[in-house]
Amino acid sequence: MNPVVTGIGHVVVPVRDMGLALAFYRDALGFPVVGKEDPVWTVVDARGMELTLFLQPEAPRIALGKDAEDSPFFFHVSSFPKSADALERQGFRVKRSDDHQGIVWDPSGNVLGLHDHRAKRR
Repeated sequence: MNPVVTGIGHVVVPVRDMGLALAFYRDALGFPVVGKEDPVWTVVDARGMELTLFLQPEAPRIALGKDAEDSPFFFHVSSFPKSADALERQGFRVKRSDDHQGIVWDPSGNVLGLHDHRAKRR
């Protein structure tokens, strides 16, 4: 039987302000825009999948857990401490779980996980 699904098309991320969302996803995280920037619907290449930034000012934010401090999305970074430092210097809120992972809030309040695969010291 042939598979019904052949791949992930888009993961939609609700954003409150497209300019601020692009400053985070494109400029801070480095995800290039696919096609054209649009004030309502802009697609970015998240290195292996596409995220669609969709203007939805009243939509619930993406977050998991009882304190809304977890995420269904985890992105690989080469070094979590360096990535966290860079995001904090740009004014983004980061919560460090340990030396290898943590979360960051986008300007709309969506929670994204970041982690690296550096060897853990013994």
